[in-house]
Amino acid sequence: MEKIISIIKNAPEGISAGEIEAATHASRATINRKLREALAANEIVRLGKGKSTIYRDADPLRPIKAYFDKPHTERAVSRYREDLLSPLPEFDLSSIPPMSSFLTLEKRDMVKFLIDFSCASSLLEGGTYSLLDTQALIEYGEKASDKPLADAFLVLNHKNAFEFLYDHRCLDIETVAEVQRRLTDDHDIDELRNTPHFLGEGAAGKIREYEDVNIGQSTYSPPFRPGTGYIERMLDVILTNAKNISNPIQGAFYIMTRIPYLQPFADGNKRTSRVMCNVPLLNAGLPPISFADFSKRDYIVSMLAFYELGDVSMASKCFCDAYVKSCRRLGLLIE
Repeated sequence: MEKIISIIKNAPEGISAGEIEAATHASRATINRKLREALAANEIVRLGKGKSTIYRDADPLRPIKAYFDKPHTERAVSRYREDLLSPLPEFDLSSIPPMSSFLTLEKRDMVKFLIDFSCASSLLEGGTYSLLDTQALIEYGEKASDKPLADAFLVLNHKNAFEFLYDHRCLDIETVAEVQRRLTDDHDIDELRNTPHFLGEGAAGKIREYEDVNIGQSTYSPPFRPGTGYIERMLDVILTNAKNISNPIQGAFYIMTRIPYLQPFADGNKRTSRVMCNVPLLNAGLPPISFADFSKRDYIVSMLAFYELGDVSMASKCFCDAYVKSCRRLGLLIE
């Protein structure tokens, strides 16, 4: 059975029983039995009818996940590619209900969203605040006594950054820089200085020019062209491209993936992208995305797949699933 499953998993477009028979030289009876077993175990799916029947891996993202199960020291080195800043190709939105079934987020619903977003985005960064911890902090100002102070400010900085964005829904460099500044602000607190996720006044909100950056556990090397103004120019290209994407969900996804690919800041690039990607959604009268229930491992792997392989298939699926969940949590999705 293992050989048959392996053949199917290596045929992303699907494969027929006849093609499997030719590849294995097993009897059709044996192949049909193995296929039934694999279907019952949800390892594969069957598509089509009669002579048009083909079989595919039940998880089309399995090859990507398997690739990133390997240590980064065993993966191919990936250099920055300017062509990946292009907004094309777009991805399939069929898993998201029609936009007409959405309702926009009103200011009165902001607190619930801020709790979801600040908690979820902080958890993706390695924060330890639970949803209840975040609610107590945002609604009552209560810091968890058993959690690091840095984790409290990681949450509060998300709240601060999104509140700013809600009132300043612009896709321009000034807005991006201010969002990043608020996300990484160390508030001149000794305990936060020189710790992960925080930058001092001289670095927060500053587009990097002479600072090189590395992506942990990745083979990807972001662009580093000191003294040329290249990073700021390319950030402006990303924002211009985003403005020209007609579908707001496509625009949100584009921002979420391209800003961290460029790594325009010394820190906080993914956080900045998760805040800024809400601009197209809000401006279109759609709910923002909180990233609640977004698997941290899936998020990391999906972003690495784009960084190292230029592949958006996993990131787009994760994004669509997360957006639907986010809308449901807010009660803003009518199906």
